[in-house]
Amino acid sequence: MKHAADLASTDWHLLMCRPNQNHIAERSLTRLGFDVFMPRHEVERRWRGRVRTEIRPVFAGYLFLATTPDWPNWHKARSAPGVCRLIGTAQAGPACVPPQIIAGLMSRCDDDGLLRPAIDALSVGDKVRVISGPFRDFVTSVEQIDPDRRIHVLLDLLGRPTRAQLDPEMVMKQEP
Repeated sequence: MKHAADLASTDWHLLMCRPNQNHIAERSLTRLGFDVFMPRHEVERRWRGRVRTEIRPVFAGYLFLATTPDWPNWHKARSAPGVCRLIGTAQAGPACVPPQIIAGLMSRCDDDGLLRPAIDALSVGDKVRVISGPFRDFVTSVEQIDPDRRIHVLLDLLGRPTRAQLDPEMVMKQEP
């Protein structure tokens, strides 16, 4: 995966994959020498009565493809296994994704492309909704944020305020 410093000389394009073939397209394009970026995130899914945590692409069915102006090689990318098409127009060719969008996504991902939560967007006093775990769908406010990225909230359980410690992945900021 390229770093944000390498983005100046790189054109990024959006590529549509065949249904459920993101990983096949990513693997085949990497083998062909392309730089590919497919951000992923953890998702809880109910399956056979149990909740499972899975790692899924953030943009299901799409991935980002990097090319340089001196080596576009569109025909190789279009015919790779798992690839459906490049997003763009027939006359102008594949559309470019603004580099600041790619840089922003890459800065929020770890080395494996797993999207880290945006804890910087949270501050003490913000209203949040718990999106996973046993307190799912509770709405509360942030009481404290630890240096190790833990969030402390007060939950109303059985009529009493109860202090709980949550991972940032478990909450989503509520808009006022």
